[in-house]
Formats: sequence, C-alpha cells, structure tokens
Amino acid sequence: MCAIQMTVTKVLLFAIAALFPWMAVSAATPFDTDVAPLLQKKCLPCHSEKGQANLDLRTESSILRGGKTGPAIQAGNSEHSLLIEKVVSKSMPPVGDKLTDDQISVLRNWVDHLTPAVQVTEADVLPIFQMRCVVCHGKRKQEGGLDLRTQASRLKGGKSGPAIVPGKPDASPVYQKIASGQMPPPKLLVENAVRPPTTAEVETIRKWISAGAPAVQSLPNEANSNRLVTEKDRQFWAFQPPVRPSVPAPRHASDVRNPIDAFLLQKLESKNLAFNTPAAKLTLLRRVYLDLTGLPPAPADVDAYSKDRRPDAYERLVDRLLESPRYGERWGKFWLDAAGYSDSEGIIDEDLVRGNAWRYRDYVIRAFNQDKPFNQFLTEQIAGDELVDYRHAKQLTPDLMEKLIATGFLRMTPDGTYSPSNGSLVERMDVISDELQVISSSVLGLTVGCARCHNHKYDPIPQRDYYRLSAILQSAYDPYDWVKPTERYLDYAPEGERKEAAAHNAPLEAEIAKLKAELELKAKPYREKFLAASTDKTIVIKEEDLIEKYPEFRMETADLRENIAQTKKKLVDKPQIRALYEMGGEPSQSYLLRRGEAQQLGEAVQPGVPTVLSVGLKPYEPAPPFPDSSGRRLALARWLTQPNHPLTTRVFVNRMWMHHFGRGIVASPSNFGRLGSAPSHPELLDWLATEFVKNDWSIKSMQRLMVTSAAYRQSSVITPDLEKLDPENALLSRMPLRRMDAEQIHDSILSVTEDLNPKAFGPPVAVETKPAGEVVAVGSNKEGFRRSIYVLQRRTTPLTLLEAFDLPPMSPNCIERAYSTVAPQALELTNSDGLRDRARYFAGRLIDEFPADPAKQVGRAYLQALGRPASPLEIKQALADIDRLANLWQDHLKSEKMDAPRATESRWFALSDLCRSLLSSAEFTYID
Repeated sequence: MCAIQMTVTKVLLFAIAALFPWMAVSAATPFDTDVAPLLQKKCLPCHSEKGQANLDLRTESSILRGGKTGPAIQAGNSEHSLLIEKVVSKSMPPVGDKLTDDQISVLRNWVDHLTPAVQVTEADVLPIFQMRCVVCHGKRKQEGGLDLRTQASRLKGGKSGPAIVPGKPDASPVYQKIASGQMPPPKLLVENAVRPPTTAEVETIRKWISAGAPAVQSLPNEANSNRLVTEKDRQFWAFQPPVRPSVPAPRHASDVRNPIDAFLLQKLESKNLAFNTPAAKLTLLRRVYLDLTGLPPAPADVDAYSKDRRPDAYERLVDRLLESPRYGERWGKFWLDAAGYSDSEGIIDEDLVRGNAWRYRDYVIRAFNQDKPFNQFLTEQIAGDELVDYRHAKQLTPDLMEKLIATGFLRMTPDGTYSPSNGSLVERMDVISDELQVISSSVLGLTVGCARCHNHKYDPIPQRDYYRLSAILQSAYDPYDWVKPTERYLDYAPEGERKEAAAHNAPLEAEIAKLKAELELKAKPYREKFLAASTDKTIVIKEEDLIEKYPEFRMETADLRENIAQTKKKLVDKPQIRALYEMGGEPSQSYLLRRGEAQQLGEAVQPGVPTVLSVGLKPYEPAPPFPDSSGRRLALARWLTQPNHPLTTRVFVNRMWMHHFGRGIVASPSNFGRLGSAPSHPELLDWLATEFVKNDWSIKSMQRLMVTSAAYRQSSVITPDLEKLDPENALLSRMPLRRMDAEQIHDSILSVTEDLNPKAFGPPVAVETKPAGEVVAVGSNKEGFRRSIYVLQRRTTPLTLLEAFDLPPMSPNCIERAYSTVAPQALELTNSDGLRDRARYFAGRLIDEFPADPAKQVGRAYLQALGRPASPLEIKQALADIDRLANLWQDHLKSEKMDAPRATESRWFALSDLCRSLLSSAEFTYID
C-alpha cells in the first residue's frame, strides 16, 4: 500500500509540475527505484564496468566518481552536471531512443536533491586559492605579509595573524574577507585579471575550515600513468629508437654519389625505375642557390660556374653557399616558422609590437651560419637560462647573453595577456598550450595538443601526460602567478646599446613630460568637476574617462594628445632580452584540467614527459642547476637530445629533407603518430637520423649530403612511365618543380633589380600601409629594401607580396607551408606599385650599363632575372615588343603631358614592362 501511495504521489507531483510550472513542487527521487532502472535501459550498454570513457553508471558512488573527463554529475547542481548536459542535448545515448522530457526530469530531480557526505580537504581548496588569491598572496607578491600557497603559511598568516582558524570559519580572516566580498579586492580584479570566487567555492572553503582544515599529506602517486600506455603501444615505429641500417647495394651502383642514393635506388629499382636524367648545369646552379641562400645567382656567378670545368665544381659551389652569410638568413627562417616567430603579440586588434624580439631572430640566423650543433641549439632555446648562473655572474659576456636570448624560442606565440580583458586564467592557459604546440610539433612531431581535453584518441598520449609536459613549463610560465608579456624581460644589454638608447630617448622623454604636464593642466578642472559628483574620494579619474564624459575636453586636447602619441613613436625600445626564465621559488601545483577547462581542476600532476617515449631512454629527472632554478626545462632539453631519442633527430632530418625535396620522407612532418604518414623510406630516415648524431649534430653536414646526392641533381622532367609508376613522386624518381615561397620571391626581386640592401641583423624595418591598401616596408633603398626576414613581422599587417604568396600566419607556428595558385598572386605582381618601381629601376640600370645596345639590355635582363642567357629568338621577340610598347608609351605620355616626350623616356618605360614581365613569369617564380 505504501509503495502504491508513493507512486501516486510522484505521478501527482509530475502532473502538477507540468500543468503549473511556477509552483516549486518537488521531492527527492530515489536512485534504486527510479533512476537505476532508467540508466539500466538507456545507458548501461555503454557505461557499466570498464565502460566507455571509464564511466560506470551502475551506482551513485561510481557516477559521482565519474570517468576520464571527471564526475558525471555535481551533487545538488543538475545545471552543471555533464550527464544532464549530454541527455538534454540528445548527444547521449548515441543510438536508440533518446530520453523523454519526463525521464530527464527524473534525473534532474535526483541530482538536485543529492547531498553526499564527502570530506573537503586541502586538495579541494588549494585550486581556489591558486586561481583567486595567490596573485596577491603568493610567490612574488605577499600583500599584508600573507602567503596562501601552503598550509603552513596559511596557519602562520601575515601581519594580522593566522589566516585560518581550523574548525572556525567565522573566526578565520580568509573566509571572513572572501565571504564578505572584500577579497579579492574589487578594484584589483580587472588589473590582475582575476575572477571572484563563486558561491560554491566560498562554501567549499567554509566546509574545509569547519572540518578542521585538513591538509593533504602528500601528492598522489603517479605510478599508475603507465597503465594507460601498453608495451604494444611502444612498439609503434616512431616510438622506437632509430637503428642504423646497412647501406644497400643497388643494381645501378654507378648512379650512387652517396648513401642517400643507394637507399632511394633500392626502392626505385623495385619498380623498375632509376634516377631521372641529370639537370642542366645552370638549372642546378639556380636550384641550389635559391635552396641554400634564398637568392638567385648573379650574372657573375653564372659566368664563373659555366666556365668551371673541374670535376668537383658543384661540390665546391655547395661549400661556398653553406659558408655564405645569406645561408643563415634562408634556413633560419624555417626554424623561426617552427618557433612561431613574430614581432607582435597578436590576439588583440592593437597587435602590440614586441620590443627586442628581433634578438632571438638574430640568434637563430647566427646559429645556422655558425653550424651550431643541433643538440646545443635546441638545449639553449629550451633552457638557456638554466645553463648559466646569470643572476650571480660578475660580467655580462656575449655567451651569457646568447643563451638568454635563445630562450626567446618559447616567447614567440600569440600573447595578449598584457591586457586585463585578455589576461584571465583561460587566456594564460592558452599561451602555455601554444608553447606546448611549438615544442611538440617542431621537436617531437606529435599532436600532443589533442590530449588537452581528453586522452588522445589515436596515439598513446594520456591527458595526464599533456599536463605533466605542461608542468615542465610552470616554473617559468606559472598561470597562477602570471607575468605579463610586456613585463617578462630580462634587463640585460651591452653597455654601448644602453647608452645609445638613453641618449636617443632623453630629449624625447623630456618633450613627452612637458606635453603631459600641459595636458594635466588642461585636465585638472575637468577632473575636479568629475570628483565633485562622487562620494568616493579615492576614485581614479583616467584621461579616457574625461574624453568620454566631456566632448569639449576631447576637442581642446586633441592636438596635444596627438603630439604626445607621435613623440612616443620616435622612442626606441629599451635594450632588454625577451626571454623565458625561471621565476624562482616553488612553482604553483599543476593539475590535470577536466575537459581542458581552466577552472575544472582534476588530480595533481608532476612534471614529466610522454610515457610512451621510454624505450632505451634515460628517464626525465629534473635537478636544480642553481638555487633559483628548478631544472625542469634543462632536464627536458637533455631528455630530448639523447642520441637515441626516437623522435628528435628523425623529426629534424625529415624537415630538412622536406625543404630540399619538397616532401618529407614522412609526408606529415608534424605528425609522426598513427594518423600521420608512414615513412616512404624508413631505412633511409633512420640512417639519416643516426648519421646526424654521428656527425656531431651538424646541420650543414646533413645538407651537404642531401644537395650533393644524385637524387638532388636530377631533372624535373616527367615522362609517361614516371607519371604512371610514381605519380606522386614518393620514390623521388625526379626532382619536383616547385614555386618559390613568399620570401624567395620578395628577396629575389630585390636581388635581381640590384636594390637589395645586404645589411644583416638589428631591429626590424617598419611597415606602412599605402592608400591603396598595399603593405610595404618603410624607407629608402638604404633601409627599406632589406631581406624580408629583417622586415617587421607583424601579425595584422604582413607585407602584401608575402601574404599573397602564402606567408603562413603564426598561430601559433608553422611546420609545413601551403602553396596555392590563385588570381590575387597574378594581380599583386601586375598591380603592385613596389614591383613597378623595382622594374623601372632595373630597366634604368640596364640602360646605364648598355646605353646604345638594346639587344645587350635584353640579354642582361634575361641572365639577371632567370639565371640563363636569352636565346636569339627571345631577344628578337623582346626587341619587337619593346618597339611596340615604346610607341604606346609615347602616345600615352603625350596625352598626359600635353607636349612631346623624349623618345628615351618611352623606351625606358617599355623596357620596364619587359623587366616586369620577366619578374612576374613562371620561369622566375618557379624553381626547376
């Protein structure tokens, strides 16, 4: 009878709720009689013992425990319960009948009335203190002498005594001030990009103190990390150390110039193929010039190489190009792409320019020119500040400076956290995520970022491993004790630079101070009028407030404010180093973030590396090299540069191969995982990786091998057999025909027209937007016509020519570029004022050199632009075109000037048109 009455009562309650929703009629829903049968029918086929996502929905305790993404429900809060979200959105169950509204109401009612007795411990409140409090009461700042990071420091308290009184929340200053809304101080919320604690978080602190403020005795043991990665997972080829294979002996042994050819021929011969015919001498000359220096050969280079009959003429040429200072400018750019190099912060429309970022760019260029061993190059960039005890150094040496500058590698991704509106915990976590993307894609060749929200779906990378890797950076990038990017600089610079900058800025700063004093004088009466209307006499009235409130003030001070802005633009950056460095002290505790959400902290994690990468490797073991360093990043660098590391050498030699041959041996250069491409020549990849280490990690040695191989010297001609048997050129049966990348086009145009300023290093050339919208470098040929690597790399305003030809956005970095063929590229070459001016300058130089010989003018134009002599037919056709165009220009100039123009002027314009057509031609923009 009682059971019947209970059922009738529930039916009546549901009926009343449906008919009269404004009436708050509810009652707790029993789990065993109402909820369990519903879950049994709809959910348990997928979520019982060892269920999907490790979620077991058979009991209340297992539901509260949850799965991989955390608890399935929040007791007493159905609105924020994942289980309810899934059934309401109809995404669960994935198949079969979805839950009806009545069934969802049953689940909601059960969750909302669920109040399990769970003890609140320090582990529950520590994340709240980290997210809300330690910015003012932590490592770098301890307002009132209070540090809230540890149990001992909370009990010790600050100037006002202990912060907590165990068992007595109302007597605990921390709880009193948080519950009353005094803390965090409302005035500092925006400045520190902190959000106030939620009601639930305040209640958690109260419960914890009421329970005696129990402390966590030790962090959880992470030994169970290995159970998510099996020995079978570790057997995947990319997770095994490279093993040096024997060099094969192909049938066409006479075609072998070095071991690279032997490996390639072995595959080609299996398809009854061999290498293609050798490329023509001048074709190979232009190819290797553009490949190693990014610039075409000059006519003198073409002439000298054409006459060099020595059997090793090509090898000598390669050695000269590798020693050229232009080499580092070309190959350094590839690494800068991988690092996500930019001279601006991005994220915000302001796109704030980064002062001193160029020092890292110069470090990379110098490293490539010096052939710095790659293991040293990588170590300095990941942990240069942990290689030298710079804080206690007696002298600022070039070596010390270089190692600090190198850490700019991890300071290049977009970072708008200098702005309070973009500086919350979420945005800080995004910055760290981007830096992990840089490390994982450029060094490991793995899509580690896929594990930010859940275990990687395809590779054996648990979510825990993502946050262990993230924790390595936390001693420098602490999201709970954040340093704004505009303040994250080391105040180190050569004394000469300091004095030069100070001398330049001193009169400008004096002028700015004078102008600001005038502005303040004009603002004073308006500020006083503003304050008179307020009872809060401590309120700060900003200039922006006055401009918004008083239009007359805005108009009265417009010129003054513009003068201040223009004078500020003339200031030079204070010489500093944009570095990543240890913050000192114990970093905040790191946590796994449930579903990747910054405010959903899960279990605590310790610094570590991907569990699957352990075969044959020494373990990751951080040890402080100096008192102020944790050793976390240094340990990472040393773990990565072990000679037998499965990925570090493979990933880098594969990228070198891609840049030389157009396609990597692994065609997915940033993904060596299961969804990536299998290597086309696995034995060759391992031979290159081990050869790299054998040659002391010398990048130039590896490149010398690649570009002196018979494979590299092939023609790009495609025969029907090659198209049929090797359609994608995966076997490298020919050299691919490739379009120049954006920087090669830009720099080659300047080089061919003899406008290129060879100045290296230093602050970037500024850019400007022309009235027609074209973005160009600012300045004359003395400064503005430098190589593109020295032009300001601003995210919002890239050079138009570069953008048209697929300059990649650094968001956060780029490993492999896309190449398109679209109409805007032709339009840019046709309509660009910059290219028109360069072509006219080019034509003027030709006329000056050969004033009375049009045929020689044309011949030199071809040789200079295309790296080869013009044929007699090409010269004949070009001269006829120039005559025709000169007549058209004569008529046009006459109509414009209303008088008779000089014939030489019209021929100059006509020759300019020919030069422009050469610089826009496919033969110029493609590398054969």
